Amino acid sequence: GEKLVDQLLDAQLIASCADLYRLTLDGLLELERMGEKSANNVLAEVAKSRTMSLGKFLHALGLPGIGPELATALASTLGDASGLLQWLDAAHASVGDEAYGPEMGENGKPHAHNQAIRAMLDIDGVGEIVALQFRDGLALRRPLVEDLIGLLTIEQEAVKTAEGPFVDMTFCVTGTLSAPRKEIQQRIIDAGGKIVGSVSAKLSVLVAGEKAGSKLTKATNLGVDVWSEDDLNERVSSEREPVEKNPSQTEGQSSLSDFS
Repeated sequence: GEKLVDQLLDAQLIASCADLYRLTLDGLLELERMGEKSANNVLAEVAKSRTMSLGKFLHALGLPGIGPELATALASTLGDASGLLQWLDAAHASVGDEAYGPEMGENGKPHAHNQAIRAMLDIDGVGEIVALQFRDGLALRRPLVEDLIGLLTIEQEAVKTAEGPFVDMTFCVTGTLSAPRKEIQQRIIDAGGKIVGSVSAKLSVLVAGEKAGSKLTKATNLGVDVWSEDDLNERVSSEREPVEKNPSQTEGQSSLSDFS
């Protein structure tokens, strides 16, 4: 809890969250009113978080604009912790650098960004602002990120083979629904769909409940399909062929091998 964190800071046992993984029994026992049983409980709780997926790691960093679903999608492209650091190096490449990649696109126009950033832009739910926030947020936290990578076991993000009528489709859920939002999202995932946290032209469907607000307005302006909860339930339970996908979606995604 906060009280323990304050004690650890006051005792100079920690200066960052990475220092939590350096705590020892002897160090904890130096704290006021800290018995051996309580100290062991603290160490046990810390140990539980030593192993996590790359997606959970990225989300835990508190990067601007990176929610849990987007963190998982980014992690699936990056692969593992070493891939994350390789990407961060490449994401700062300038025109003329080998890591920048091709300077011109197939349309004959110059690329606005290096190929590391372009790889992120291929991910559903990632636009230019989010991609640059991701890069800059990681760069700002790089010493902490490298420290944590050395202390934790960060597992490669498991890529599940999607099956069902919503394969290759992306969904955003907003508004008040009859069930908790996570439950609605899980129905979509179970049917093969992907969940993103924001509306863009690449989005396949916005599932909108009551009081949907700005996301509904943006989806309507972009021509994104909007479903009610009843529409979603009907399609999930239907045995028909997969529904038509938004033609604005991109088919391919860049891989880390393009810029590592």
